Amino acid sequence: MYIVIAGGGEIGSQIAKALHTQHDLVVVDTNPEAKERLGGLDAQVVIGNVTDPEVLREAKVDLCDTFIATTNWDEVNLIACMLAKGLGAKEVLCFVGKQSYVDILTDPRTVEILGTRIDQVFWPQRSLAKEIVEVIRIPGAVDTELLAGGRLRFVEYQVREGGPYVGKALGLLDWPEGSFLAGIMRQGKFIAATDPEFDGLVVEPEDRIFFMTTPQGFDAIQACFAPRERVRRVMVVGGGSVGYMVAQELLKHRLEVTIIDHNPERCAWLAEHLPGALVLEGDGTDLELLESEGLDHVDVMVAVTENDEKNLLVSLLAKQVGVPKVITRVNRGENRRLFEHVGIDIPLTPRAAAVREVVDWIAPDNVDHLALIEDQVELLEFELPPDFRETPFDKLPLPKGAVAVALERGTRVYLRSPMLAATGGDKLLVLTDRQVAHEVLAQVR
Repeated sequence: MYIVIAGGGEIGSQIAKALHTQHDLVVVDTNPEAKERLGGLDAQVVIGNVTDPEVLREAKVDLCDTFIATTNWDEVNLIACMLAKGLGAKEVLCFVGKQSYVDILTDPRTVEILGTRIDQVFWPQRSLAKEIVEVIRIPGAVDTELLAGGRLRFVEYQVREGGPYVGKALGLLDWPEGSFLAGIMRQGKFIAATDPEFDGLVVEPEDRIFFMTTPQGFDAIQACFAPRERVRRVMVVGGGSVGYMVAQELLKHRLEVTIIDHNPERCAWLAEHLPGALVLEGDGTDLELLESEGLDHVDVMVAVTENDEKNLLVSLLAKQVGVPKVITRVNRGENRRLFEHVGIDIPLTPRAAAVREVVDWIAPDNVDHLALIEDQVELLEFELPPDFRETPFDKLPLPKGAVAVALERGTRVYLRSPMLAATGGDKLLVLTDRQVAHEVLAQVR
């Protein structure tokens, strides 16, 4: 496919990294430094304004299969999409940050008003809010995805200092029935369960380990990693769109929610729209305020302002007081490693979910990108061709860094086991290092 990406910033560059090996890419950006930043990719970079028709013509938008507007400005993205569609782009995808734009652009009547159609609207803040709620509801986990209509769950845990598995070799550990240990992430490197060195690895604090489970297996795994944890009280600092959506969902699950924002008008709005929450006007970095509102009795702190420095300070204060789980919004991806280095439990960025949604949209109809971890590890699901010969899981032609973890066959699901074999028509789930994801699809499909 020929794809034009408007905006080479945080989201645009990550989408380019995810797509450049399999598609013809052009990235349009106003900043000349974009050429250097994206120089390692197999992509052309055009310098210019994404709302300038001449610049879009230079990028050959009239020939593109997909146009993706990813700048930080909703209005710019909207105008760029309308121009691209008018110039001949087959489909246009638009990133927005405000709910009002989401509502308008997904309203069928808007097509008549604008005279053109936005094919897909992506709202990273909504994806981030959903991810935060899922992590809150599952104590001990740092990421989770419900799959196959609820019949499978992918879950990631971080090994804690002094945990029961620290110092033990992975190959000697027994896990509950209905669960499969798929891989481990250590210091930014993913090691799949089928890699030769995996069984000999000794578990260390801060390791991140990945499981595929059935519902029953998930309950048993939870008992291993969070045996006595239960979430009742959550404090949210930042009453913007992400904070509001998180609080709204948590209230539906009957959790006690306190939400803090510095803007009095926003607080009045939150109080009206979140009748079950305690809404406080104030500075979320004010330790005296936090302690007076029971920070030391909170089970989860969620820092989701649009300022990374403020989120970091709020999170460090919560850690100092002893809050068991701290979830922190990271607006600039380059800050994520810093947040992890200083001990923040779960730093999350809107970028990851957004990139996955775009990649999934562009992927062939029989390939789903189910999860993306730190832009390095991906969970793929794809249907094997009808003529695929029955092959045991341990004989599947997968590269190092990839492991088949489960399959769907009709209405049934199967976790990886020594006796399991895949055949034509099965949907195969593979956890893979992103660097070899294209090899997985090429070799097995």
